[in-house]
Amino acid sequence: MAALAVAAKNQSMFIRPPTSFPGKPWLWLAPYVAIGVFAVAMFAVTAMLQWRELDTARSALEADMHWAERTIESRLHQHQDFLGELGREQEFRQLDYEGFQVKAARYVRDNPDLQAIVWVNTEGKVEWVAPNEGTDTFVGEQLEGLRLHALQEALRIRRELYSPDYPDVSQKRVHDLVLPVQRASSDLGAFIAMQSLEMLLRTSLPTSFTTRYNLTLVDAGNRELLSNTSVKPTQRELSGTISLDLPNNRLGLNIVAYRSGGPWIQYLPALMIGLLTLIAAATLVQLRRHAQHRADAEEELRAAYAFRQAMSNSLITGMRAIDLEGRITFVNAAFCRMTGFNERELIGLKPPYPYWPPEEFEQLQHNIDTALAGQAPASGYEMRIMRKNGERFDVRLYFSPLIDTAGRQIGWMASMNDITEPKRARVELERAHERFVTVIDGLDSAVHVADVDSGEILFANRAFQNIFGYNTLGRDSALVTAACRPAPDALETDPMVLSTEQLPQDLFDGEIQHALSGRWYHVHERVIRWVDGRAVRVQVGTDITERKHIEEVNLQQQKRLEQTSRLITMGEMASSLAHELNQPLSAIANYCAGCIKRMQGGNYRFEDLLLAMQKAADQAERAGKIIRRMRDMVKKGDPKRLPIALAEIIDEARAFADIEAQRNSTQIQVEMAEDLPRIVVDRIMIEQVLLNLVKNAIEAMSDVPVERRRLTISAHEVAGRMLEIAVTDQGHGIDEADAERIFAPFYTTKAEGMGIGLAICRSMIEFHQGRLWLENRREGGTVFRFTVPCEATGEADGESSDE
Repeated sequence: MAALAVAAKNQSMFIRPPTSFPGKPWLWLAPYVAIGVFAVAMFAVTAMLQWRELDTARSALEADMHWAERTIESRLHQHQDFLGELGREQEFRQLDYEGFQVKAARYVRDNPDLQAIVWVNTEGKVEWVAPNEGTDTFVGEQLEGLRLHALQEALRIRRELYSPDYPDVSQKRVHDLVLPVQRASSDLGAFIAMQSLEMLLRTSLPTSFTTRYNLTLVDAGNRELLSNTSVKPTQRELSGTISLDLPNNRLGLNIVAYRSGGPWIQYLPALMIGLLTLIAAATLVQLRRHAQHRADAEEELRAAYAFRQAMSNSLITGMRAIDLEGRITFVNAAFCRMTGFNERELIGLKPPYPYWPPEEFEQLQHNIDTALAGQAPASGYEMRIMRKNGERFDVRLYFSPLIDTAGRQIGWMASMNDITEPKRARVELERAHERFVTVIDGLDSAVHVADVDSGEILFANRAFQNIFGYNTLGRDSALVTAACRPAPDALETDPMVLSTEQLPQDLFDGEIQHALSGRWYHVHERVIRWVDGRAVRVQVGTDITERKHIEEVNLQQQKRLEQTSRLITMGEMASSLAHELNQPLSAIANYCAGCIKRMQGGNYRFEDLLLAMQKAADQAERAGKIIRRMRDMVKKGDPKRLPIALAEIIDEARAFADIEAQRNSTQIQVEMAEDLPRIVVDRIMIEQVLLNLVKNAIEAMSDVPVERRRLTISAHEVAGRMLEIAVTDQGHGIDEADAERIFAPFYTTKAEGMGIGLAICRSMIEFHQGRLWLENRREGGTVFRFTVPCEATGEADGESSDE
């Protein structure tokens, strides 16, 4: 005891004793109240979890009951369908005894719940039995009792039914599925399937189901027919009943779930919570006693502190003692003069210390961590600290272990000397570094540097910290930038395999969306050699969200222009379409008027009226097709690229263009092979492009002689799985000056044109990864060509096989 007291006194020389506080006994009641509240909350949570567990088990039981009901009913319907197939063959004399034996015996072998299938006459005498080696019934046997009554009832109602259950030769419960067979209005007999109720449960429900539940089959009177086990569950909280409504019979399946554990399991959590509460309360009592003993020891420390203070004030070198956690336990007068802080402001503080300049926090923290780990260099640390008035000065700090009289290390003693003058020459270098950091932090792009091997972030500018947080330095780059980082397979090369000679090396250059904020960044990443010679990854990310938004707005504007173009085209063709619709509507009116007159006059034949009405219907269908084509053309919707035959698109475009062509006496010819592959396009887009080109070609030939007004649409396959379509006219052609600007928006050579048709057509073709261009023909006229992607051969074959 004496040795421990001496050790305590020696240690107290370097530890500031705590300040005495007046006693507050009521503070010790707060932990007891907290423990009580915690115990009540845990009891409530335990009760809620037990209730949720029971509710989950009930939901699982309901799902299993639903599945079991569907499974059993599916098996019963399968047997009904098989007997129905035998009944139809017997009705039409397509079934003989040998055929019955082959089909019925095979079906009984495949379905163990069926014991036999028999054919009986209307009197209940067994004529056929399958399989013939069965012992449940024999040829010539007469049905009696319930079985005969079920047969008579089935013949009476002329549909299948299930008989009540009865014991077979082995005293197991079975029932009959009776299917009466008639030919015309006379009864021929009935097919009867003897079904074992026990085997029905075994074959319909898997073993995993029957081991989890107690299954009991009951009849309509709730009489127990059979059970899958003799072991009855002790708890019946999780139970249910499946009702099998069979024709002329009703069976019920009672299901009770087995629950693991005993009834005492649900009370175990409450008992454990109560026990832990008692342990916590007892621990608080012991802690209170320990606190009282510690208060006595603190009084001894205060006595030793005065002696240690007088001794330390005689030194001119700044002295500071810290414990093993970095907490300041002692500073002398010289240390206080250097820093400008008094002893009361420093004692008991842990890093960061108030005399640390904010710009040096990271370095000083690293130094103190290294010193506390026992790795401080013998030459000490050079560092910049701050006086209380904000003035910075340079010091050299030496660390040495602080050992008490018992030979134990109780902390670290540091001696500090002012070295401001030797550091003056390095000021410019530090300022240069500050200028560099200022420039990098002023960039809008997020810049950070990470070690290739460890992934540690070595540098990050302010833009990077605004995005990923201000405590990123020293952390793993993969974790910090996980929300906006290129996938490993997207890198051009693996940075781990690069040698020093291969640096610098680009890794990635592309656009990535931030998974959390949703903003878009253009990320450029490469591997370079760092100032210390190791390989690092430098990543620069520029926010391009606004640019992406502008692109999206331009895309929406392009869609509106496309819709406007289609509406303009339809407006120009409105009069022609009205003229074309007038013909079928007039024909319909004439046919209907003729039919009315004949019917009023009474001099008509039914065949003549039927022929006239059929012609009227044909004209109505023709008018409907015209209207449907116009509606599809102007309908607004998102592009849908689907495989389609080019001939279908050309036919739809010609249906519109023929009106304009007839009015201008223009011939339209289509020249393309029949074996061309289908194209993968948006049908409305390509149809609009083709219609605009055809319409422009017709207008271009309005001034040439009628015999030269010939327009040709051709198509052929080109390299790279593309199809090239050409629209050729015999007009005057386009000047070279106009040919260079013809596809520019709002540029037109027409007096009343808007200049957006060809610009929209080119954007539509480029949306399909194609190209639109024009060529002047030597013999006169212009050829507009565009390409669209073809469907791959493999895809076409796959679709054919699926169809």
